[in-house]
Amino acid sequence: MLAGRFPHFLTALMLACAASPLAWAQTGPSKPVRSSSLTQQRAQQPGSAVRMDRLIVKFRDEVTDKVSTQSVTAAADRVAALSARLAARPAGGLGALSYLKSVSVHTHVARTHQPLSHAELSALAQTVAQDPSVEYAEVDERVFPHFVPNDPLYTAQQWNLTSAASHAGAANLPNAWGRSVAGLPLNGAGVTVAVLDTGYRSHADLVANIVPGYDFITQDGFNNFFTANDGDGRDTSALDPGDWNTLAAECDVENSSWHGTHAAGIVGAVGNNNLGVIGVAYGASILPVRVLGVCGGFTSDTAAAMQWSAGLTVPGVPVNPHVAKVINMSFGRSGACSPTYQAAITAVRAMGSVVVVSTGNESARTITQPSNCTGVIAVTAHTTTGASADYANIGVGTTISAPGNSIFTTGNTGSTVPGADSYDAYSGTSFAAPQVAGVVALLMQIKPGITPAEVQAHLVNAARAHPPGTYCATRTDCGAGLLDAFKAVYTLLQAQGIANAAPVIRALPTQYVLPGAALQFTVTASDADGDDASFVGSGLPSGATFNSSTGVLTWSKAQPVGDYSFVVQPTDGATLGASVTIKISVTNTVPVEPPPVVTPPVTPSGSGGGGTLDGMDLLAAGLLLLAVRGRAAPARRRASQRHQQ
Repeated sequence: MLAGRFPHFLTALMLACAASPLAWAQTGPSKPVRSSSLTQQRAQQPGSAVRMDRLIVKFRDEVTDKVSTQSVTAAADRVAALSARLAARPAGGLGALSYLKSVSVHTHVARTHQPLSHAELSALAQTVAQDPSVEYAEVDERVFPHFVPNDPLYTAQQWNLTSAASHAGAANLPNAWGRSVAGLPLNGAGVTVAVLDTGYRSHADLVANIVPGYDFITQDGFNNFFTANDGDGRDTSALDPGDWNTLAAECDVENSSWHGTHAAGIVGAVGNNNLGVIGVAYGASILPVRVLGVCGGFTSDTAAAMQWSAGLTVPGVPVNPHVAKVINMSFGRSGACSPTYQAAITAVRAMGSVVVVSTGNESARTITQPSNCTGVIAVTAHTTTGASADYANIGVGTTISAPGNSIFTTGNTGSTVPGADSYDAYSGTSFAAPQVAGVVALLMQIKPGITPAEVQAHLVNAARAHPPGTYCATRTDCGAGLLDAFKAVYTLLQAQGIANAAPVIRALPTQYVLPGAALQFTVTASDADGDDASFVGSGLPSGATFNSSTGVLTWSKAQPVGDYSFVVQPTDGATLGASVTIKISVTNTVPVEPPPVVTPPVTPSGSGGGGTLDGMDLLAAGLLLLAVRGRAAPARRRASQRHQQ
């Protein structure tokens, strides 16, 4: 089937596309975790049959004519000149290079005229880097989505968006959504989030928030579109054609992932539309940028896409009219941050855009690149309890943790080519990162122009501590803690001079119960902002339980006899209200409350206008009528007498 699509280039594509690739992030116990490093390691092993032919070359900024450097022709000329200089060196035959594409104005991808081993290509990169016109050169490695197969037993619920009182690991969105900015609900409105991934499908619960994106995947070789899988190179269509693979020599044989549609739905599925799911920033615009195809994608394409998304120039690519201030990347590869990635991230950050990256799913104590680059928000994953997910990478450079297990989102039923819309639950750091990106969009709606440094500070300072007793509770390489959307929103609103009202507990009388009997009562609270309240309790009697989310205290067998003081304090997730002491008395003489005094209702009188008449009213009316008639009788007699005269 695959050979039928490009029969003359099957051999070339098998060589060109097995290059050490980028990886994605999804998990489930039904299948082994897909490690982004395994394919990469195959390519880098001595004696590996994998061949590669791409170098990323950044030229020094020595050209005075800035306009000419932005053209594809100028880029090709610089690569050609470099190739000529390499050919003049001893053993220069391996160094013959040709221009393939651009990453930025001064960074371009060059192809060797013959496939090389990873070691040979790395050696060539070192040689190229010695040229006076070159700032650096590196192998154009593949990257992979941080993807792991879905567990079909996961429940289709968005637990990850609920309050922390409902699930210890939840991102605490409800009260954040309850806020408004300039009269508009806080939902990311006016903010564009770029999702660099496999592209998107026009899902009914997503398409209304999609703005035109771009496909950055180039051909792997002459007329070779194995990675792109759409028959062409860079173009204006970011639609996902599917990324299924049938060649085990290239990467894992598997069905299409629709990874980009999953990530986009987590960030910005349409909300309050009586359909399916809701995105974290359900009012934001989603800019789909296709960088991952069959067997992942390339560092060069992802770095170019990053810069284009932020509004920077990429030679040969039209200017992006929908500049993204948030960029989500749920993919990576092993190793230290490459100079190409670092240069792109630094440039994007200078434009005021925030870069959010997943840390990977290898259960490692180091995180993948580009999440380990300087200036990004690196996101690991945790479970419903707040414990670090067993598949999630942590390590130096991790910024924060977000929910990663059973994240329900938009999908597609197609196993190869696109099928029908669907909703599915997935797990992995790939699906933790988009939640952070969505919260960043909320912060940017509150304060347009907020800097990447400010955004990170609010997220980090608002993070909830890793739960006691969990693996990350005493570690410093798991990030600041658990993502808390409302606390991050609240701290920014507070900095803007907008106060948050604390919830107030409604008074409760002393709770009496006989020894050995059951007691149950509910603590409730009101909040001027309309926020949902949860509770913090202390002094709970032995054997009793208190649900901090619902406020229900249950004591199935109250004993021993005595008086107890249960102290409870309300919170909206950001501000604590005043504490209240509730008295509980276990006693053999439970006071019997006297029956309430029933006062007969007072029936309104007729003088009230429209009321009914009672007995006294009728008697008074009758007497008045008799009196009137008595006074009228003599008058009638006198009138009769005058008439007779």
